[in-house]
Amino acid sequence: MADFNLLHFPTLDRQETWRRQWHSGWMGVAFGFVLAGCWVQWQIIETDKLQQALHELQTRLNERQRQAQLHQQAAKRNQALQQQWTQLTQLQSRQHVWTLFQSSLLEDAQRLGLSLQRLQVEAGRIDIQGQAPTAQAMSHALQHLSERWGQPLRLVSMEMMSVGDAALSPVSFAWQANWPGLGDTVVPLTQAKQVKP
Repeated sequence: MADFNLLHFPTLDRQETWRRQWHSGWMGVAFGFVLAGCWVQWQIIETDKLQQALHELQTRLNERQRQAQLHQQAAKRNQALQQQWTQLTQLQSRQHVWTLFQSSLLEDAQRLGLSLQRLQVEAGRIDIQGQAPTAQAMSHALQHLSERWGQPLRLVSMEMMSVGDAALSPVSFAWQANWPGLGDTVVPLTQAKQVKP
């Protein structure tokens, strides 16, 4: 009979082989887990980098949108200021024309012996009310002012102020003319001095 050696028993060899395979299998699994963990960690790092880059891009986009809104608001403010400036310039121009017209009218009225009581400009129409020493003086003043301004004045009403000689009686009158260049204004002309010709 052959020598019996317990150290070289075939079952033990199989168990040893199985243990080596099992050990190698666990080593492979452990190595796989390590590789998978490294890959997951790398993915987390890359995802964090992408999220940080996305956050920076979003921050830049928000800043650009904010600046665009500021520019838009500034442009609207500039446009509003430009419109106000235009309106003020037009108002100043109208005020200047109105002042020249009023002073010219008062000078002419004093020189022609008229006493003006009211001057109203509304919707491009001028209404003038006043008194003249005579109907002839009023008619002369009406013609003179129409020629001077290049705008025909129309007699709307005339009333004799006293009973007696019509040629020498003072008259109250109302004139009208179209003058689209002047704005709407009403001025009582109580300070106009009556100067007799």
